[in-house]
Amino acid sequence: MRVVQVAPFYYPIIGGVEKVVKEISEFLVNKGHEVFVVTYNRDRRHITNFKPVEDINGVKVIRVKPLLIWSHGSYSPSIPKIVKSLNPDIVHVHVWRHPHVFQLSEIGSVKILQPHSPFYNIGQVGYITYIYYKFIDNLLGKSIIGKYNIISMTPFEQEILIKKFGMNSKLIPNGVDDKLFSISSKGGDFYLYIGRISNEKNILTMLRAYEKSNVKRPLILAGPDNGLAKEVIKYIRVHNINAKYIGEVTEEDKINLLSRCRALVNPSPYEGFGLTLLEAEAIGKPTIIVGHGGQEYAAPPDKASIRVNNDVESLSEAFIRMEDDIFI
Repeated sequence: MRVVQVAPFYYPIIGGVEKVVKEISEFLVNKGHEVFVVTYNRDRRHITNFKPVEDINGVKVIRVKPLLIWSHGSYSPSIPKIVKSLNPDIVHVHVWRHPHVFQLSEIGSVKILQPHSPFYNIGQVGYITYIYYKFIDNLLGKSIIGKYNIISMTPFEQEILIKKFGMNSKLIPNGVDDKLFSISSKGGDFYLYIGRISNEKNILTMLRAYEKSNVKRPLILAGPDNGLAKEVIKYIRVHNINAKYIGEVTEEDKINLLSRCRALVNPSPYEGFGLTLLEAEAIGKPTIIVGHGGQEYAAPPDKASIRVNNDVESLSEAFIRMEDDIFI
């Protein structure tokens, strides 16, 4: 069987969606299927430095030069032609509202859409992006999304899709490698944030809350810089807090950090899922989450996480509570 996955970004770009697409693609290759990934030749900072065609672990990756780019969005008029030329049995399209979702809605193959629950609040994405979201959802959503077989990651996403578009979906949560369950927890040396260093992740609120908590364990931040790293580093230096940004890390280093942390902190007020939360829990680490969304499904409050409101005081109290050995 020939499967074509279409996504905004692909490895070596790091992120939750990117990891899901990579894991699905390589799993299918190992099962003997032919897999292509059609994506855009850019990273999140609008830099192009990839081969247009390459083989990555048996997956044939085609990177298309975008005609138009904005934030995390890309548009290329050649996407439909390229996908059709591959004569796929299945087209698996990722991330709702990206132009390729609309461009491929009439293709004759079996079509799957995995929206990845991009229903962020206005404070995370800003007014312009939020208006774009509303425009797409209200004017085009129902006519396009119904042309796909839809995969939801959480019951929360299923409810949103029914409410917004009147569409049912198949619940298939993200998962983690079984080997994580055999990794030993090595202690609680520090608190850990892993993810993009960007405004929508609410990182500065986390830093303010950590500073207010006065906990003694350091806070380590790891992940690719999406334009906020300078401000984060400056805040740490100016306020002289015991925190450090160590940049993007390898998968091996990420697992090592998770095994040694006291707890993983996800300060984003809304997440579509929260794959790193699931990875931390598999290793046996508690988590701190903020707000409501897929993070509550990935890290159920009072079972795998302390959930707090999106304010400095609440998150600060969560750091203090996590110092209690009852959570370890």
